[in-house]
Amino acid sequence: LQEAQVTLGFEGRTYTSGDHYAAQVLASTLGGGMSSRLFQEVREKRGLCYSVSAFHWGYQDTGLFGIHAATGEADLEELMTVTLGEVERIAHDLDDAEVARAKAQMRAGLLMSLESPTARASQLARQILIHGRSLGTKEITTKIDAVTVEQVRRLAAEIFTGSRATIASIGPATSRIDPDVVARRLGSRRAA
Repeated sequence: LQEAQVTLGFEGRTYTSGDHYAAQVLASTLGGGMSSRLFQEVREKRGLCYSVSAFHWGYQDTGLFGIHAATGEADLEELMTVTLGEVERIAHDLDDAEVARAKAQMRAGLLMSLESPTARASQLARQILIHGRSLGTKEITTKIDAVTVEQVRRLAAEIFTGSRATIASIGPATSRIDPDVVARRLGSRRAA
């Protein structure tokens, strides 16, 4: 591999949790598109990587919050420093505009997914398996709209400092990523 592929993983929230949609908003504001914090700071402003994203996958009994980036060996250390800085900041300075933009992006994605039979079938199957019924678009958009800045800030603090970070990496120089540094930066238990 020419690039280092790095993923930071944290305990997320279940699909049925009251924080599931807040976790989706958090992932979107942190690394869910071209207007996200990581894309703007890591890729556009500093040119440290071509690809950076954040994601949240909710399951019935657990969840996974992750941040992924791909970069060259020379930029890996700075990429990790800047990424951890954004993770630390989001629990303190997330604002209404960012949350509103993320919620609009989520609503638009939901509505556009209705045009794909495959995506729609996948959504319905997941909803029936988890909830025992299909969820209406209005029900989902109401839950998205109910997410507040305070809820996302609280959740960011809980996820990034309350769960043990896991680091998965492959490629050049990824052995130089120190799990203890990640844990100290986030004020969490030692990373794995």
